Amino acid sequence: MIHDRLEGDLLAYLPDNVSPKDVLDALINSRSAQFMMVRAGLAPGFLIGMSETVSLQSIWEVATDLQPEGIVSGAHIIAAMVTVSPDLKKLLPHLQLDERDIAQVLVWRHHLEELIAAQHAPKNTGGIARDWSFGYTPMLERFAVNVSNQVAGGLLKVDIAAHSEALDFLEQTIGGSGRRGAVLVGPTGAGKTAVIQAFADRIVYGEDKVPVSLKYRQVLSLDASSLISAASGRGELEELINRLLIEAYHAKNTILCFDEAQYFFEEGVGSVDLSTLLLPILEGGSLMTIFTMDEQRYLQIAQKNPAIASALSRFTIAPASEQESLRVMENKLVRLESEQGTTYMFQALKEAYRLSERYYYDLAQPGKSLQLLNAASRFASNGIVTADSVRQAVEKTEGVKVGATAGEDEKQKLLNLESLIHERMINQTRAVSVVSDALRRARAGVRNESRPIGTFLFLGPTGVGKTELAKALAEVYFGGEEHLIRLDMNEFVSPNDVKRLIADGAQDTHSLTARVMKQPFSVILLDELEKAHDQVLTTLLQVLDEGILRDIRGREVNFRDTIIIATSNAGAQQIRHHIEAGENLEKFEDSFVDELISSKTFRPEFLNRFDEIVLFRPLKPVELEQIVDLILEGINETLEPQKVKVTIDASLRSWLVTKGNDPRLGARPMRRIVQKVVENTIAKRMLSGEVQPGEIVHLTEKDIPEAVK
Repeated sequence: MIHDRLEGDLLAYLPDNVSPKDVLDALINSRSAQFMMVRAGLAPGFLIGMSETVSLQSIWEVATDLQPEGIVSGAHIIAAMVTVSPDLKKLLPHLQLDERDIAQVLVWRHHLEELIAAQHAPKNTGGIARDWSFGYTPMLERFAVNVSNQVAGGLLKVDIAAHSEALDFLEQTIGGSGRRGAVLVGPTGAGKTAVIQAFADRIVYGEDKVPVSLKYRQVLSLDASSLISAASGRGELEELINRLLIEAYHAKNTILCFDEAQYFFEEGVGSVDLSTLLLPILEGGSLMTIFTMDEQRYLQIAQKNPAIASALSRFTIAPASEQESLRVMENKLVRLESEQGTTYMFQALKEAYRLSERYYYDLAQPGKSLQLLNAASRFASNGIVTADSVRQAVEKTEGVKVGATAGEDEKQKLLNLESLIHERMINQTRAVSVVSDALRRARAGVRNESRPIGTFLFLGPTGVGKTELAKALAEVYFGGEEHLIRLDMNEFVSPNDVKRLIADGAQDTHSLTARVMKQPFSVILLDELEKAHDQVLTTLLQVLDEGILRDIRGREVNFRDTIIIATSNAGAQQIRHHIEAGENLEKFEDSFVDELISSKTFRPEFLNRFDEIVLFRPLKPVELEQIVDLILEGINETLEPQKVKVTIDASLRSWLVTKGNDPRLGARPMRRIVQKVVENTIAKRMLSGEVQPGEIVHLTEKDIPEAVK
């Protein structure tokens, strides 16, 4: 061991003759090692177990490779241990980590050291009289937010390539001699505001590389909604804006930022069109200005007023990649952890990126990851925000199950799903089995997460349980029939109906994309699929294949936590003939699908997108009797508050089956005949006082009303 390369925190606890056990004991007192252990979840107990299985020399060699020059810290020793210890490598998957993640945590630690060092470096503030030579700005102080004052001295290190390029672009554009209007274009959450804050932080200190024309300038941000609320009439608002612009020009040290600038170029509630007022200023370059807006709004403004677009130099900020988002999260956590009193594990950052990509639609990266991280703090355990904390935040806010099975109750429900579903519906064993298997695969984490949980096409006569299975699944596992999103495909018979699938929720809350955005963990029932127009089916192809569908605004809506069940009565007559001929259902299933293709009922590429195509057979008399019993159970649940119960004898049950069964309609007429016989009879007896609370009413064939015999 070469002592002159080790950090002081380690040296203070190491004896002269060092053993691996001594190193482990010293690491517990090393701040940098503590960082690695806490952030990665490497508890000291995990490390102690491998102290006798690795050589100290091998740990040292790897640690010095990780840090060829300078001080070797406890963080480097921890990373080296993971590299050389087979036991620790086996542990990493259980912690949802790999060796690359350990290397990333080490980089995180080094990055924080750089931030701290930058904070302690002397800054050129310009002195206490810096702003005395500039103009007086009482109106701006009242109506604008001083971004420079907010960020001065803050931890604003820009590590995303696109953001660094945007900073250079702003320096060149705003600090140049020509037009001094710039516009940052990009989706909400991509970091437009962060770039402006970093720009304000850079120029307020007058760094050497900053152009002289920008040194010590302040960035002031104007908000459209606050300005509109301050001026009641249009003329008053234009006068107010004009006074602010004049004041900013005379101040000589001001850069005006118009955040969410689309509201300054539009007519309507909460916005105002200032094109005429701003255009001469932008074209003349007399005032330094920065605008921010999203891509769609920018294109709309450019189309409506090309002169505004040509007067502004544009820079597009794209959403951050995973590595860039992780780096931004690491930066932001410095302040976030201090404010919350929490500590975030590295696994939480990775999970925040993964789940926010999947479930957050209205923000771009890294904004969506940061929003989820902030929400996860409410689910911290002993002040530690873990990957499970992030999953809980998603489950609570989005209503979707994203973690492993929550406990023994859920495991038992999954293992016994078939029997639980059969408490609500009769037979159709194969259909119940394939749906249950799909859900078990999903919750065990062994499915393809780039597709829906399961996609099924149920074929067969009406009234045999196709729709009922979807309802039963929603009730038994998803938490209630409110988790069933049902579309009657009879209503999607024209090409224009595609718009109703992908409409924005603000205009149509009943569109498929809007409902799935609101409730991503659900059963989607596409009833009578054969009635839908071909273009509607083509639109659904992407959902079945990739688990996503773009809404009318271009947002990718996630269908990967849904079970999609499509039903069709197509070929019902052929199925009935096969059954009556005594053929086994599974044996003629493939040939039946071929018949659907040859008859052009469905295209082969559409049928191929389903995980399973299941034929439902007509119900037998004994099964219809069981359906009567289920209907009676429902009636008794309704009567329970009145403490009345109804039973029927075998002869009446048989009569109801005979009367309620129609080969064309299956069991659908059954509920109507039970209502006429049982419910009507009970209602009359209760109203007449013949039945009192606490009684059990037993009905027989003699109680059948004459009207329905």
